[in-house]
Amino acid sequence: LIERDDFKDKDERGYRRLTPNQPVGLKHASLVISVTKVIYDEKDTSVIKEVEVEATPLESAKKPKAFIHWVSQGKAIEVRLYERLFYHKNPEDSDEVPGGFLSDCNVNSLTVITDAMIEKSDLVDKCKVYDKLQFERLGFFSVDPDTNDERGLVFNRALTLKEDKDKK
Repeated sequence: LIERDDFKDKDERGYRRLTPNQPVGLKHASLVISVTKVIYDEKDTSVIKEVEVEATPLESAKKPKAFIHWVSQGKAIEVRLYERLFYHKNPEDSDEVPGGFLSDCNVNSLTVITDAMIEKSDLVDKCKVYDKLQFERLGFFSVDPDTNDERGLVFNRALTLKEDKDKK
């Protein structure tokens, strides 16, 4: 399994991930994957149902432009991605935010992904509430107290890996 953002069915200038004409390497696997077939939904041809790929050992393939992370044996988890709650650094400053701090709230500050996947491992199986992990390319996460046997693991992003310096 790879992230949806790591595949596009049409080539795009500057895009350095998997496309039908651009293979990628799988991190830590010494494999290069190439798209052999894209299968679209019969009713809605804009929806991709499946992507078939061919894997070639890295030493037998042309070096790819990019390497992507992937999951070989996935375990379903819930992930909560928190963004800044306020748009401005000082939401109570009436010069910066004339409408007051309530008018400065980012209503999209939380994204919940209920069908995320993580690689099965002893480390993941032994996670307890408040344990911390780094998810590659995404940031640092902590196990939420909502985690239980019925719901499964719930992770909260505590810190992203990159912050946009121009972000308000």
